[in-house]
Amino acid sequence: MKMLKKIGCSIKLGTMVHAVTELVTLGNAYEMAYWVARKLGYESCGCYEREQWLNALTCGCGNDD
Repeated sequence: MKMLKKIGCSIKLGTMVHAVTELVTLGNAYEMAYWVARKLGYESCGCYEREQWLNALTCGCGNDD
């Protein structure tokens, strides 16, 4: 169980999702997300908060790296 938790802390889900969206959008993930959020009437896209939440799902270490 300890090994599984260690693997979860090294492979963070939120960071992986962010990397994939950066790859797909050619490095413009945040700009595109903010543009879409503004068009839908939101002040923020919530990207950073969502990334931290997903990281917390896979790693309960408590650090904000």
